[in-house]
Amino acid sequence: MTVYTLSNPHLRMRVSAQGACLLGLEDDKGCPLLRDTDLAQHWHPGQSALFPMLPLANRVAGNRFELWGEEHRLPESPVDPDFFLHGDGWLQSWQWVAGSTSSVTLQLTSQCGPFHYLAEIDYRLHGASLVARISLTHLGESPCLYGAGFHPFFWRDEQTRIRFLASGVWQEGADHLPIDWSSRLAPHHDFRQWQRPQGWLNHCYGGWRGQAELDHPARQQRLLVSSECAFLMLYQPDEGSGFVCLEPQSHAANAHHLAGHPGLRLLQRGDTMSIAMTITLMSEPTTLVSHS
Repeated sequence: MTVYTLSNPHLRMRVSAQGACLLGLEDDKGCPLLRDTDLAQHWHPGQSALFPMLPLANRVAGNRFELWGEEHRLPESPVDPDFFLHGDGWLQSWQWVAGSTSSVTLQLTSQCGPFHYLAEIDYRLHGASLVARISLTHLGESPCLYGAGFHPFFWRDEQTRIRFLASGVWQEGADHLPIDWSSRLAPHHDFRQWQRPQGWLNHCYGGWRGQAELDHPARQQRLLVSSECAFLMLYQPDEGSGFVCLEPQSHAANAHHLAGHPGLRLLQRGDTMSIAMTITLMSEPTTLVSHS
């Protein structure tokens, strides 16, 4: 497995060509900002510090969707018996396109089910920020619905707090699929004010304002996650997991079955969509504002 080590005076990270995954992101003192990956142990992309989600994020009910009256069955996944979980990009081997001491660009061509695409992912360190971008170009003859997202595993301890603004949430239901939309946030789902994430969480927030913060009081450290995406998945298996996931994604979970396909992009042959995410190690606290 090819691993690229990138650094600047503020940050250091490792990128794997397998899955275009991050294996770690550290500050200049060596403190992990994302969970670390031990390559001495048996490793899977799902155990990485961050992986890309494409050509869709999350799950699609029934592992199929309909477009213009035609049913499209999604491929089987080697990691989930029921769903094309997070697509196939995170499970494929990517090719190097360009790079420097602080950046790398990887590329993938894939044909799976109704999807036939060229993907490019760019990771670069810019000051105290990691800037990541995914681009997807549809290569198939027939138009298809596309989406993408980032799945970072942020380091956390028992004091870690998060906050972000969103207009509502689809809570998790059976088979990890979302249930009805609600703009009323239960106290343990409401992160408009600082709150420690508690217990099992796996919910999709809509109307996200494009920024989320993580505060680590024991470290006197704060991170800002920003993106143009309007949807944010919050995932935490339990409080002792050592991580919490704040996942910017272009579309709602199960958007293939929601009215209007919220956030999905219908691409014709040659059309391209892209999303970006920035993780910044902040020097001072900030006020959450709308992403522009």
